[in-house]
Amino acid sequence: MQSKLERKWWFQLPVSGLAAFLTVYFMDSAAISRPYNFSQWVLYIFCFAGLQRGLSFAAWLVVLGLSPAEGIRERMR
Repeated sequence: MQSKLERKWWFQLPVSGLAAFLTVYFMDSAAISRPYNFSQWVLYIFCFAGLQRGLSFAAWLVVLGLSPAEGIRERMR
């Protein structure tokens, strides 16, 4: 389930771009530079999905930490 922030293009674009870059870097480090069979594609997809969700959570925490505290208090009421 995605939050309202995760549905914004300006949030999703850098997170997905960084996840794609890191996926290629990690797979290249694992000596899988190009996926040739189904199992390597599955590894690519799992790596990208995990990195994208982790980076999205980390970026969400950063945005939450940088947002004004009064806005958070009003949302909690």
